[in-house]
Amino acid sequence: MLRFAPLMPENTCVWADLLAVSFDRSPADMRALLDWLHTGYPIVAWGAWDGERLAAQYSCRLVDLHLPGEDRPALAGMSINMAVHPDYRGQGLIKHLAHPVYEQVAALGGVAGVGFSNAEGVKVDLKSKSYGYRVVGEMVSTALWAARCRAEKLELTNEWPEGRFSSTAAPSRRIQLTTTPEGLRHRFACHPFRHYRYGVWRDQSGIRGIVVYRPMRYGPLRGVSLLAAYSDDLEELLSRWISTLCEDGLRLIHVLTSPKSAIRGYLRTLGFSVDMPCTRTPYFLTAKPLAENTPSDFFNFARWDCLGGDVL
Repeated sequence: MLRFAPLMPENTCVWADLLAVSFDRSPADMRALLDWLHTGYPIVAWGAWDGERLAAQYSCRLVDLHLPGEDRPALAGMSINMAVHPDYRGQGLIKHLAHPVYEQVAALGGVAGVGFSNAEGVKVDLKSKSYGYRVVGEMVSTALWAARCRAEKLELTNEWPEGRFSSTAAPSRRIQLTTTPEGLRHRFACHPFRHYRYGVWRDQSGIRGIVVYRPMRYGPLRGVSLLAAYSDDLEELLSRWISTLCEDGLRLIHVLTSPKSAIRGYLRTLGFSVDMPCTRTPYFLTAKPLAENTPSDFFNFARWDCLGGDVL
């Protein structure tokens, strides 16, 4: 008989062993990942135990979401790293573990569960109605061939920029994750095994904007994957970033966004873009109501503004 109980940081060793088996990573990598999660975010997690063996786990990172027209953000639970040991699959453990996790999230004031699921995760969502997740929409994969522009340049660096960040966001009419300078630093600069590059726009007030991206190759072409961008003037930030990339001979840019993302709209004015008709690794935004007052906009993909960097 399996025992269901909350998972805590002191369970890290066995928890990491389960994640390592499930995601084909080393236990050391997964221990570092769990340490990073627990030091940076409120985490709600439950596990299924077979004696001293962790058979499955389900966890949520608590996130604040900006809702248009609301003065205060809404609390949600973002599902991350659900995992079942191969010896225990096929028993519906994810559904059983999700129930106490979301009960706890709702008790803390959460109005919804959200997630970015791959194709396998969506199969779980659709298979069980009692699990409660709905597929809101598929993220759009877009390739841009940037046009050369005359915008001023910015700094490209492998190091997270130190300094005062004057603003992390432009006003938005859509739902998006809220950000703080400290949160961005932890998320991108402190990750134990992911490495990023940054485009940094500085002015007299300090750091005016940051672009987060990774180098990529598409056949013989060198390019970049845009993961996130933060500024009170996203259009100017992206223009400066693309101008700097073009000077370095990089004109191919890939981005994964919701259809109505502001950044996707700005990029389409900065070169020739095409939405990829299919992708080998599709991602879907999913959502689950947790309260009677869960906003209906949570289930309207046109009301969301999210990027590949939101997929943790």
